[in-house]
Amino acid sequence: MVELMDRAALRSIENMRGIDPIVKTLPETAAAMLIEFQEEDLTSLESRVNDFLNKTKEFSLLNTPEFTRDSEKRDFLWKVRKGLFPAVGAVRSKGTTVILEDVAFPVNLLGNAILDLQALFVKYHYTNAIIFGHAKDGNIHFVITQSFDKPADVFRYDQFIREVVELVVDKYKGTLKAEHGTGRNMAPFVETEWGLDAYRIMKRIKAAADPMNLLNPGFIINNDPDIHVKSLKSLPAVEEEVDKCIECGYCEHKCPSRDITLTPRRRIVVRRELSRLKKTGDHMKYRELLKQYQYDGLETCAVDGLCASGCPVDINTGDLVKRLRMENHSAIGNKFALVLAKEFRLVESLVCFALKSGRLVNRLAGEKAMARLTKAVRKIIPTFPLWLNQLEGPPELAILEEIHSDPANQTTVVYFPTCISRVLGSSAEGRKNIMETFLSVSEKSGISVVIPKNISGSCCGQIFSSKGFRDAYHFTANAWMEELWTTSCEGNYSIVVDVSSCTYTLRHLRPALSESNQLLFDRLKIMDSIEFLCDWVLPNSRVKQKKDKIILHPVCSVDKMGIEYKFRKVAAFYAHEVVVPVKAGCCGMAGDRGFLFPELTESATLDEAAEVKESDYDGYYSSAKTCEMAMSDAVNKNYESILYLVDDCTE
Repeated sequence: MVELMDRAALRSIENMRGIDPIVKTLPETAAAMLIEFQEEDLTSLESRVNDFLNKTKEFSLLNTPEFTRDSEKRDFLWKVRKGLFPAVGAVRSKGTTVILEDVAFPVNLLGNAILDLQALFVKYHYTNAIIFGHAKDGNIHFVITQSFDKPADVFRYDQFIREVVELVVDKYKGTLKAEHGTGRNMAPFVETEWGLDAYRIMKRIKAAADPMNLLNPGFIINNDPDIHVKSLKSLPAVEEEVDKCIECGYCEHKCPSRDITLTPRRRIVVRRELSRLKKTGDHMKYRELLKQYQYDGLETCAVDGLCASGCPVDINTGDLVKRLRMENHSAIGNKFALVLAKEFRLVESLVCFALKSGRLVNRLAGEKAMARLTKAVRKIIPTFPLWLNQLEGPPELAILEEIHSDPANQTTVVYFPTCISRVLGSSAEGRKNIMETFLSVSEKSGISVVIPKNISGSCCGQIFSSKGFRDAYHFTANAWMEELWTTSCEGNYSIVVDVSSCTYTLRHLRPALSESNQLLFDRLKIMDSIEFLCDWVLPNSRVKQKKDKIILHPVCSVDKMGIEYKFRKVAAFYAHEVVVPVKAGCCGMAGDRGFLFPELTESATLDEAAEVKESDYDGYYSSAKTCEMAMSDAVNKNYESILYLVDDCTE
């Protein structure tokens, strides 16, 4: 594979993290080539590369070509190349539209053709236009951005396209569509490229196969010579979080709601349509679409942020959804959330009481009694949470009160048992709860543990942040900060969190803190339980036995924190075979979505669960309790924290 990127294309990604700084220094006439060789064996591959490097002595190069067999570097370079189209769209002026075309030239004429095409960009003032493509085949893509608000803009584009057609067809005997279908943009010029006789044959075939013109009407065959400048799609500015989006769809495979409601791209498309309807005064359709968006766009969004990892320009649609949720809250709703934040100890006690009561009802009336009861209540109160099969009674917290740190032990950490663990941390089958397991693992490795004095009622604030309750989130964040600052001996002890999603929340807490607390926050060291196991426990671990074959579910936060490799490393240390499903992804639980919208978790886990069920494993592990519940429900196996694997396999 031989991929070309001109200087303008490189400029759109030169500030991306991981890009070689030399890119910024390249002259305007420079271009880059991304080349990949593949062979059946290493010897043949090296021979191929060396042969190429010898031939490069004949070329005019600005730097020496470098090849790598590192898969991560390779994947990064391909991500950069594939992200060029969205990247240039992201830096366009607000309200402008992105247009992508693919043309091809005879390979021996490709260089001259590109220079002529760049000259057309200058002539028609497309200053952000870029060129990239498959140089080995003479196939290139060019991207331009412009608005179509004024007749002069439409005229400029029309003249540009007509000159492009002349350049490709007449001067270089190339093709107007190299690899993608002929849409309305090139439909008026099919006859120009193929000639009158060939075009007549195409029309006869179309009429015979589709006499009612139902299949893609207007594409390829179109009698309107000006169709390329009609019904032009606009990308209006709507929200700062997503205005860079050009609706490329690279995010969609990451989204847990993709098969049930909307993807990030669709959420943005609907927001733009809402803006259009509002501007045109179509109030009836606007209200109807806005009402539908409440469920499809807001309530079934997991706000996990994984869409940003698939987006070439890091758009996090979850941030938009959080803000829209915040704007939907009434003043009374915000005040009530703040009261809950201030009285979170009481909230925690009430939830524990509800869990105990629910378990009692199930014991007296059957294991599915609470599930049936909450479904019945939900018909009357749609926002009432459902009882899930994986719910246990709350864990005993007495062990937290018995912990006394050893001042003589140089290896000391602060353990922050999250509210999720304190409420839902019981294990199935009568095993230790999550807190007992953490303390057991620490003790076996000679690590002293400190517990915050006011742990009851503490929270990282994720529950308020994801729902858009800003004041409640800020209050909780600052309260947590002050408690952990004291417990960590002013940042001297590392803080370990036992739920990965809470770790991620805490690490991104800074914007919610007061100015003074931000300074303290910068001195804290916050670790996830996975990092704790990998960096602190493994070096001192005594393995008594390994599991044969286990499977992992990396939660979204593990992906976003970039610690999946540590997750795998820990698992591989205590098991002979470790499997991560190919279709592993967000389970859609998002803290409470599975209690409120179980159809979301059911859809999100479907593919991964089907893959997991193809085999049996000696253990099923993750690092966030609610996600473990969702996967347990989907697979009908007991997923539990990776801490249990370490505790079971060590002495």
